[in-house]
Amino acid sequence: MGLKEYQRKRDFTRTPEPKGSDPQKPGNDYLIQKHAARQLHYDFRLELDGVLLSWAVPKGPSLDPGERRLAVHVEDHPLEYGTFEGTIPAGEYGGGTVLLWDRGTWEPEGDPHEGLRRGDFKFQLHGEKLRGRWVLVRMGKQSARENAKENWLLIKHSDSEASPLAERDILLERPESVVSGRGMDQIASAQGAEWKNGGAVPPHQPQPVPGARKAELPLKVRPQLATLVSRIPEGDNWLHEIKFDGYRALCRIENGQASFFTREGHNWTDKFGRLPEEAARLPVQSAILDGEVVVLLPNGSTSFQALQASLGKGGGALVFFAFDLLYLNGFDLRDSPLAPRKEALAAILQGRSEAIRFSDHILGSGKELFERAAEYSLEGIISKRADRPYVSGRSTDWLKIKCLNSQEFLVGGFTNPSGTRQGFGALLVGTLDDGILIYRGKVGTGYSDKALAELRLRLDSLLRPESPFSNMPKEISPRGVHWVNPELTIQVKFAAWTRDGLLRHPSFLGLREDKDPQDVHFENKPVAPIVRRGIGANKQNHEVAGVKITNPDKVLYPEAGITKIELARYYEAIAEWAMPRIAQRPLMLLRSPEGIGKKGFYQKHASDSVPDSILRIRLNEQGDEEAGIAINSVAGLISLAQMDTLEIHAWGCRIDQMDNPDLMILDLDPDPAVPWKQVVAAAHEIRALLQSIGLTPFVKTTGGKGLHIETPWIRKATWDEMKTFSKQIAETLSKEYPDRYIAVMSKVRRQGKIFVDYLRNGRGATAICPFSTRARPGAPVAMPIEWDELTPDLRPDQFTIRNLPKFTNGIKPGK
Repeated sequence: MGLKEYQRKRDFTRTPEPKGSDPQKPGNDYLIQKHAARQLHYDFRLELDGVLLSWAVPKGPSLDPGERRLAVHVEDHPLEYGTFEGTIPAGEYGGGTVLLWDRGTWEPEGDPHEGLRRGDFKFQLHGEKLRGRWVLVRMGKQSARENAKENWLLIKHSDSEASPLAERDILLERPESVVSGRGMDQIASAQGAEWKNGGAVPPHQPQPVPGARKAELPLKVRPQLATLVSRIPEGDNWLHEIKFDGYRALCRIENGQASFFTREGHNWTDKFGRLPEEAARLPVQSAILDGEVVVLLPNGSTSFQALQASLGKGGGALVFFAFDLLYLNGFDLRDSPLAPRKEALAAILQGRSEAIRFSDHILGSGKELFERAAEYSLEGIISKRADRPYVSGRSTDWLKIKCLNSQEFLVGGFTNPSGTRQGFGALLVGTLDDGILIYRGKVGTGYSDKALAELRLRLDSLLRPESPFSNMPKEISPRGVHWVNPELTIQVKFAAWTRDGLLRHPSFLGLREDKDPQDVHFENKPVAPIVRRGIGANKQNHEVAGVKITNPDKVLYPEAGITKIELARYYEAIAEWAMPRIAQRPLMLLRSPEGIGKKGFYQKHASDSVPDSILRIRLNEQGDEEAGIAINSVAGLISLAQMDTLEIHAWGCRIDQMDNPDLMILDLDPDPAVPWKQVVAAAHEIRALLQSIGLTPFVKTTGGKGLHIETPWIRKATWDEMKTFSKQIAETLSKEYPDRYIAVMSKVRRQGKIFVDYLRNGRGATAICPFSTRARPGAPVAMPIEWDELTPDLRPDQFTIRNLPKFTNGIKPGK
């Protein structure tokens, strides 16, 4: 390829990159540069014919022969790239931090030009980190277009240098630079070598943070908080950090003195050992840093229990990971975007004490960071909008995604100890829901002897005669139970939630004296927390799309912790897609006031308690039966959630022409023994049949084991005609493929077959609406999909109220 394409793509009057010069003699250098550009990746480069052949490897190399890492063939680069480590200024081509991750020499196995032409390029590496035999394999045929980018796979051969990924991840084991020993954050914050026209330039002073405003140093700042969600946000405007298991703290520096404050504003300077002294040495006149105080374990993870123990010993092992800079030398930075705030913070912390560290991040690629966090049993990640200001309080600009189940609980009572145990047996804990303390279970393990003794002293000072819980299970005897005012907050890890919303296998981690008891709420739902007015406060009504939601924290899906308010907010978020499919149709509702697993009931008639946002319709011309139900507004849709509706079923017609259907539905209901791939194949087969007679079918997952094939219909046929026609289709399939299909409901005869249910095409019959939830664990959703999305890899219940907004991104409403 040479440098022709490289030079064609660049304007060297604007880009700081080297233009490239003619090599003096042939060479065989090999190098890998870790490059935090728009997306983090590794640039794999081999010197050949006077240039650096280059591949961008998003996930980096692996020593595991079973790992096939994508490598995108990009334009050749000049040899000058082989020695560069530093930053390419923002806004320039390839702007970002560059770390020289590995270097050495390489040798081809056979003719390298022939290997490249064939797409089977074998070679050996003699690097400081990577060695042994490797191969680059081109995916697909070579492109006919000159200089077209091609996808290759970078694969390690099985030899003495190979190692399973589970045993050795070279990227995590050796993240440092081979020339400077620095990490990415140190290189980024050093403001060191930067490509400029003419080469590298020495370090310079950081530029002022955009958006900073001159102001007095605040005495205290209320921190920004993250909202718990179940999915990782996507896009290059999100940066992602490791979630630490420690104490949130803000560090205030003024005139050579540093103070640390908890998230509630309590001064804990004396509790944090050497941290104030180390922070006071930072090269600033005045500043406020936001971060987390932790104790690091040998494997690099953080431990809340070890943190508690360290506090009791003077805090010598404490580390403060700073992740934000709110004020600096006379300027308030809170109105500035997060990205430049972190750049300024990194510059301050460069080369400083091990006790005060920069909390690094990656831009985009949050899923990869989350997967790594899960592999190492870390608590989770924090995702933040890189372009947003700092806003006190909880917001959706900061999101937390947990790998492990851990949260705070209020102590409402304790049991007597048994055997040789001292102090107490177990703590009875709960969370606040609208100011009411809800019982969540007993925590009987995880206590040291010291913790048992100290907690018992605290508990004895909080004794009260009656239970503070509003919902104590009847099976828990008050005998041997002591009630306390719910003022102590503890951190608990646990395996899961039971169907009744109770803790499964909980274990005590420590006290949370940095948390306000009134902020302890049920966390296992991805919605912004509800405002609390304090213990014993009156219940509030919460509005969604103008509809008041009563009992918003009622748990409707216990295993997932999904509440009534989350259900309402889901329908609000999805309303523009759902309304064209649900509005103006007669409905039948499955209502479950006590949630799934409890007895619910179907409702198709409008009772006196149905709100005004629900339409009352005549189901026949005579009008001699009870009124039916329909909606024609978003408020009506939200009202269904307010009524604890977990499934919305509709007729295949509109309310203005109820005797003429506009939708034919074939429900593919497989026997349990039928594999999913056979159901998928059947749907495509039926699609082809319908298309052959001039119809245009669509497909929808049902949130269960089957599929619905829906075909729009001109509103001229009667219900009887529709049912007769759909029955003929089902019987045709059954006759032509008797081993695969059946047209009757008999479960005995259905064994190993798919029932093509045409009975949903009769007057009064209903089918689950698109975007409706199902009354099944996990809150699956019936989801319209494209035919090319219907593959065996698609799980029939993979769409839920917590992930569906990701799948609807970019879909036009009503499609």
